[in-house]
Amino acid sequence: MLALYTFGSPAQATMGGLDRAGLAAGESGAGNAGCAEARPEVTSISGWVSPGACSFIKRQIKFGKVTTPDRVDAYVDMWSKDATLWEPANASRLPVQGLDNIRTAISGSLALVPDFRFRGTRIAVNGPAVMFEAHNEATLKGHQVAYSAVYRVLLTDDGKVIQGRRYYDRHSWFKPLDPSLPDLFANVADGGSPDQGRQPVLSPDELAERAKAWNNEDAEALVGRLIGAPLSAPGLNGGTLSTTQGKLAYLRTFFDQVRNVQLQPGQTIKVDGATYLEWHGTVLPEGQTDPVSFGVIERVGDTGGVSSDWTLTFDQLPLVANEAKIIELYSRLR
Repeated sequence: MLALYTFGSPAQATMGGLDRAGLAAGESGAGNAGCAEARPEVTSISGWVSPGACSFIKRQIKFGKVTTPDRVDAYVDMWSKDATLWEPANASRLPVQGLDNIRTAISGSLALVPDFRFRGTRIAVNGPAVMFEAHNEATLKGHQVAYSAVYRVLLTDDGKVIQGRRYYDRHSWFKPLDPSLPDLFANVADGGSPDQGRQPVLSPDELAERAKAWNNEDAEALVGRLIGAPLSAPGLNGGTLSTTQGKLAYLRTFFDQVRNVQLQPGQTIKVDGATYLEWHGTVLPEGQTDPVSFGVIERVGDTGGVSSDWTLTFDQLPLVANEAKIIELYSRLR
């Protein structure tokens, strides 16, 4: 699913409450099975893969490869007729709903980046719930941009998306177009020796305490549970933080930039070696007057033999640019 801000259609928004298939799905996702035909196309697929989830994965892979006008149809083919699509970091809080609006949104987005493409990396599945990680590439005004994304979906029995949410960092798109954009995490760095005694796997039972830590802006609690787990996150330019000092500095920088954090748990998926936790809600960026919708995906643990024990995926753009600035940035793409 393409990760681009959309004009002229309802914006994506927070949907309250714990998602169906949330913790229960996460708790039973041990083992790996199914969808053998899709596995050569991605880095890894973890968890129990239902036939519907396999159908979705194959449709998603197809959309990532298509480079013709058929891309719009390939995208819409993934969605249920009553689907909702939400992405964080928009001022309005209503989801895009229904196939017609989703078609309009993707058509406008692809018009801005006609060479957009992606490939699946790590995918975690439990029944109707899927976290589809991807490596995305596009050309924005002559600048080659590469960025990671997590596409979090809930599926119907036949593998159509009934609820989709998208997590990615648009700061990497627009920094080449506007060098004046602040680099929020530019001064964050490790110090000392890497932490030892890692505790890389979170249990879904820890969800309530972790939610409290995010909403209390408690960097110590978030880091302390994952001593020894290297952190990958937006603004680190592909690097990791391996010390408690560096990880605390990162989260403190984040919390210094936002107020009134109100995040609630969304989808949780636990597979062999890793746990995915979704947080969605609102934050109030420093210097702004209105909260913005915001979301974070945490992946804790390793899947697919790729070493990265603690990964955060979120959009840092609304933390450093208000809505007027973001609209101005998008105008440069037209």
